[in-house]
Amino acid sequence: MSAPLEPIPLPEAPLSVINWGRLKCNDAGERDKLLSACEGQGFFYLDLSCDETFLKDWQAVLDFMAKYFHQDVAEKMKDDRQSDTHGYVVKPRESVGNNLPLTLGNSYEPVATSTGADGNHLDYYESLKASRDELLGQDSALAPSIKENHNLFLRFTNAAQHVCMSILGHLDICLNTNQSSKLVDFHRPGKESLTTLSMFRYPKQDSLALGVGHNKHTDIGTLTFLLCQQWGLQVLSKEPAGWRFVAPKPRHAIINVGDTLRFLSGNRLRSAVHKVIPTRGLQHEDRYSIAYFLRAENHIQFTDSTGRHVSAKQWHDEKFDVFRETHEEQDKMPILTGGMERMESIVV
Repeated sequence: MSAPLEPIPLPEAPLSVINWGRLKCNDAGERDKLLSACEGQGFFYLDLSCDETFLKDWQAVLDFMAKYFHQDVAEKMKDDRQSDTHGYVVKPRESVGNNLPLTLGNSYEPVATSTGADGNHLDYYESLKASRDELLGQDSALAPSIKENHNLFLRFTNAAQHVCMSILGHLDICLNTNQSSKLVDFHRPGKESLTTLSMFRYPKQDSLALGVGHNKHTDIGTLTFLLCQQWGLQVLSKEPAGWRFVAPKPRHAIINVGDTLRFLSGNRLRSAVHKVIPTRGLQHEDRYSIAYFLRAENHIQFTDSTGRHVSAKQWHDEKFDVFRETHEEQDKMPILTGGMERMESIVV
């Protein structure tokens, strides 16, 4: 599970590395590093070398993705669930560009269905999603291919859930949260949430005719547990200022703070602005990434970056609506990057 070396020099983000083995053992020094990373860039590596079982499952999910995404689009369309949290997902195209056919209410997403990584292009990725609630209940809405590999995906998401909840527990200790506002208590078992496993492919491309990358944004939820073995992820850095690549590290996950965690912490923790863009202009090979989005219970309330009181579900739904807007409309609203960024610069 080695990361390919990128042959050209790239500006890299200087991210902290947190050791999962030491964090599991309640190492106080590792906990302090965790808090510092979440208060700083809101992005950090998590060394998973101690968990061989999970590393094997990671490879098994990648093998599944390679097989799934190379099916014909018509076959993948059968997994359309008209949802942002499960199925083979496509965002509606009505607000992205008049040159695209309408797919109102559709949730299947091949490529070029929303704004891309620059102001002139649409996106260039496709995705398959499975919600945590439906995996636990083996819901009929799950894609058949997910159902066929249910044990793998349940084991995989259980592990990601455990890591994320453990991180929240350590942050509760660091932040000295009181009994009524513990972060872990906003994510109780059995309560409805939009926690989701998302699998992405950025297909190899010969031109930018259809689109490029994944637009800048902050993540909606609490924590993102991200696995990627290829270059392309960038984070917007304050010091040094500008976009920096996040180098893929073998046997490491990338964890980032989402909007919900920032708001629930009273803005003490920072949600990270990031995007995906090819390192050499075009996507020269299929790029795969896996993201487990931990999200708070749907009814949980917080104050957003504009001072509004909103629920976790409302924030989720509104932000997905903004993802589907044009670049021009997105620039008028702070929601895409959670109020963290303006004109490609960190402002908070």
